[in-house]
Amino acid sequence: MSNAKHIYSIANNHVQTVQVCIDRLHELGANEQLKLLTGRLQKLVVRATAGGDDQGTKVAQRQARRPQNLKGQSAKRAS
Repeated sequence: MSNAKHIYSIANNHVQTVQVCIDRLHELGANEQLKLLTGRLQKLVVRATAGGDDQGTKVAQRQARRPQNLKGQSAKRAS
């Protein structure tokens, strides 16, 4: 099994668990907790959307915070 398929399998198992938790929170009328989960899940949707846009990934966020020189290399490497 490839790494991607293995990681997908793990994520899929966790998503099923989250789905059960959401159903149970609905049954309990736990609207505040559902709102909190909704916010977190919406952020994950952005990160999980397939495409060339990597803005939501942690690697892209770290790279965006690094100072860049004119050649596009990090400032630490340029010195």
